[in-house]
Amino acid sequence: MVKKAPSPYDDYTARCPMLGHLVPFTYCREPGTELPCRKILDCWHERIDIEAFLRESLSLEELDAILAPPKQKISQIMELIRKAKEGK
Repeated sequence: MVKKAPSPYDDYTARCPMLGHLVPFTYCREPGTELPCRKILDCWHERIDIEAFLRESLSLEELDAILAPPKQKISQIMELIRKAKEGK
């Protein structure tokens, strides 16, 4: 995974609705995956111009991936099973 360049918002914190506690903006940008958290727009829109930030730092394909609705849980489970069978 490529480390992203620092942003002026990296020291900001917000409550993460999925984790239930405060997290830094850097976590939302890189939550252990290549793409930012899918809830980054929901969590940060009141504090920073997150849409402009994402447009400047992501490709159109990456933005589309973030904005896509989450997969249903059963689809996620089936994909995990498939990957486990493939040895990934």
